[in-house]
Amino acid sequence: MMEISDIVSVKLVAAILCRDQNDYFKALDRLGETYSDVDFQGEFFPFKETDYYESEMGSGLMRGMISFKKLVHPGYLVESKLLAKKLENEFTQNGNRRINIDVGYLDLFKVVLASFKGRSNKIYMSDGIWADMILYFEKGDYQTFMWGFPDFKSGIYNRDLSEIRSIYKEQLKQKRKATK
Repeated sequence: MMEISDIVSVKLVAAILCRDQNDYFKALDRLGETYSDVDFQGEFFPFKETDYYESEMGSGLMRGMISFKKLVHPGYLVESKLLAKKLENEFTQNGNRRINIDVGYLDLFKVVLASFKGRSNKIYMSDGIWADMILYFEKGDYQTFMWGFPDFKSGIYNRDLSEIRSIYKEQLKQKRKATK
């Protein structure tokens, strides 16, 4: 049975977009220092569903999912996005980002990413940050919304997100044991 403490403890995740593996590994180190240890690092996929970032970051972009060991409150979404923006700025060259960090969280029911851009499907949090529910979990897999990002809608991250969800479920189980 799920308890209220399960709802307020979510798994911090990030979708990392870049084209240089050295930048990626440097960013992983910085992300671990900023949030908590990285406990999952997924497959790195070619980012080819859209050319949205090419003018700023170049071609040959790749994106992969990671998660962090420490569980957080969903309200941490705002602070985590502001911290991600600072990290992106560390990887800026000639005014262009070399890395994009889409930080968010996963719980048992959904995946939410933070955004600086508002839209009809997003919920305003604070400090210019919007919450964007991009996937929901039903019938044993992640399902998409019509507004979802093309790469997430393609399902390429579903296996990694399911693995992160399994880690999260085990963490909740251990948390419940520790509080009994």
